[in-house]
Amino acid sequence: MALPKRIIKETERLVAEPVPGISAVPHEDNLRYFDVRIHGPASSPYEGGIFKLELFLPEDYPMTPPKIRFLTKIYHPNIDKLGRICLDVLKSNWSPALQIRTILLSIQALLGAPNPDDPLANDVAQHWKENVTAAIETAKEWTHKYATDTAT
Repeated sequence: MALPKRIIKETERLVAEPVPGISAVPHEDNLRYFDVRIHGPASSPYEGGIFKLELFLPEDYPMTPPKIRFLTKIYHPNIDKLGRICLDVLKSNWSPALQIRTILLSIQALLGAPNPDDPLANDVAQHWKENVTAAIETAKEWTHKYATDTAT
């Protein structure tokens, strides 16, 4: 089945004008499925890390949001052990006016500003609230362990 013009245009723009610190490459055999890499924002516990995500555009995109999850392990109150992301624009605040690049920028911003008051990983959020310094240290350790070139 042919891809809608909207997806073709968004994909072409992602390739022609990449977002700094973000790459999204569609699979050759399924242009609705993207391999995504997001660099951890500077001055965040995720700085220096490159996080792999998968993004899938459902048949009814853009009427419904893309399906996105982290493949790289991450210690973050808004991302659970399965890589699912708690982000309003992927759920209740989705709008067909949003694009893949906007969503990826929102995820990158979430890395720079974790929100333990709207958690998906309750244990991580609890740690963040009780001892933010220790939680940030754990996030840095996980970033080094799972999201850098030295990660095994």
